[in-house]
Amino acid sequence: MLITVLDASAASIAVPSIAADLQISAGPASLLMTVQLVVASSLIILMGKVSDLIGAKKVFLLGAGLFTVGSLITSVAPNFGVLMLGRVVQGLVVALVTPAILSLMNHEFPCGRPRALAFSIRTAVIGSGLTLGLLISGLLSTYASWRWIFLMNIPFMVTAAIGAGVSVRPVTVKLKEKGFDIAGSILLVLSAILITFGLQEATDLGWWTAKPDALVGGVVPWPFSASVTPFMLILGVVLLLLFTLVEKDRARRTKSAVLDFKLFAVRSFTWGTSAAALMATPVFAIPLLIALYGQYILGLDPLGTGAMVVPLGIGVSAGGPILSRVNWPPHTTLLITLIIQPIALLGLLPLVQPDGQAWWLALVLAVYGFAWGAAYSILVSTLLADVPQSLSGVAAGTQSAFRKLASAIAVAALTTILLGSVMEEMSGVSESELTAKEKSEITQLYEFSPQVHPPTTDSGQTVHTLRTAEPFDRVIQETEDNMSAGVRFALLGAAFLSFLGFLCGLKLDSDEKA
Repeated sequence: MLITVLDASAASIAVPSIAADLQISAGPASLLMTVQLVVASSLIILMGKVSDLIGAKKVFLLGAGLFTVGSLITSVAPNFGVLMLGRVVQGLVVALVTPAILSLMNHEFPCGRPRALAFSIRTAVIGSGLTLGLLISGLLSTYASWRWIFLMNIPFMVTAAIGAGVSVRPVTVKLKEKGFDIAGSILLVLSAILITFGLQEATDLGWWTAKPDALVGGVVPWPFSASVTPFMLILGVVLLLLFTLVEKDRARRTKSAVLDFKLFAVRSFTWGTSAAALMATPVFAIPLLIALYGQYILGLDPLGTGAMVVPLGIGVSAGGPILSRVNWPPHTTLLITLIIQPIALLGLLPLVQPDGQAWWLALVLAVYGFAWGAAYSILVSTLLADVPQSLSGVAAGTQSAFRKLASAIAVAALTTILLGSVMEEMSGVSESELTAKEKSEITQLYEFSPQVHPPTTDSGQTVHTLRTAEPFDRVIQETEDNMSAGVRFALLGAAFLSFLGFLCGLKLDSDEKA
């Protein structure tokens, strides 16, 4: 668990460095984050059933082996296509190991204080992975190469596999249903890909009218005047509805299904999963948003940006273990920590300015992370507590799938908001009094194609040197103002999603009392 989270958080800081090295634009570069989430979320329910069928320990060990392969592919990728292949393999591994981990924990710690402590430690591990990933990624991106970020996964994962092989007890579950729902799995994968990538690439491809030289996925040319974006989104929603109909039909005929609707008869599972999915979305998007803000507005290097976000991970690590020792009713703790999260996110809004102070941001992120860690520990333990043992792996996969799919869509939507604000400002550069060469240079600074720190044009000009000329200074100031506004708007969206999570927590609380 530590390595998969560390990998995801490290990648968020490394996005600008990877974009610069592989000479790709902002849209494809940000796919580095979402492609893993999309693959994991669309396959994780199916892999939960695989975990129940062949054993959680076997699935975990298989996933550990495959993760080393995916990390190796990603680290040596010579181009964008190979890089995405490595991330797809890593996403498959996350789909394999996440339900296996939760299934093993659910069996090993069925109730009482040991269960609460075990799940709080798991959340602390997530926070530790987030913290280490940010620091290590910043360090390696600044002083070495982003490729070492993925290479370092290999010895850690091999160690984890050896340790699990020696110490973890196997878990077997007898299932009435045999076989796999291949049709449902394909529909879910395709719908997740279309919806998420449609949102992710809207900035580069255009929302309605295709942009000149548009490349789908940064690779495939789009020859039509109408943008592919609305077609992807509409088709994705249609396939998602079709997936629901197929799953209901298979359940009615008592055939194996990816999504087991019996789980949603367990009300604690339904509302707990909803709350967990909604509150998880900001914690995946924030590191990427803050990384772009820190490097392209505050002028921090990757290490400085990572250090600014580290308090988020420290808070996540500390929240669960500390509040698990407080003698409060679990639902009271849950509701308090759930409402703190949107309040903290709103507290970030006035701090995100072109001349903002990184340390104030770090302090608020620590408060948010602490509340998130405490709430998540309680939620995951609660939503699995009433699930029948025979559905343990499927339940773990289902709640993880909802959480990861919500996170993938949120990351795509929130980064599109930010990048769209920059692109809008760049389109106005053509109306300034700068020469054609100067306009090209100013655009280079905010397209992720230059050296990451400091952003540098092909002629060797940095933001600092360009700002000595008044026309450049005015355009750069306007761009930074616009980009800051984009970050604030994205954070406002994250706060709204977090507040919806609190409302689901209220419902969970009332149901438990009833």
